Amino acid sequence: MNAFGPAPTGQHPCTGGEAEQWREAAGLRDEHPRWVIVWLAEPGEFRAYARLPGARRDTTLAAPEADDLAAQIERAEQAAAARPTRRGRGAS
Repeated sequence: MNAFGPAPTGQHPCTGGEAEQWREAAGLRDEHPRWVIVWLAEPGEFRAYARLPGARRDTTLAAPEADDLAAQIERAEQAAAARPTRRGRGAS
């Protein structure tokens, strides 16, 4: 089950290689629950979005292979963890 309810049952609407990419995207979501991860067939790439600690904006990553995206996610999370925490406005 995900934030949108249970996964649909029955046949997956994708066929061939694209179904594999959707399964890989689902696996990445399981491994990295803080991230929104999708497969985009038209550009042929995986994309990941997250608001990392200390970041002013969402982090967006893209890669043609699931393993490459997973490595980018790991590096982004390590960089965020190493970033000094910022104080809110008006803090002294």
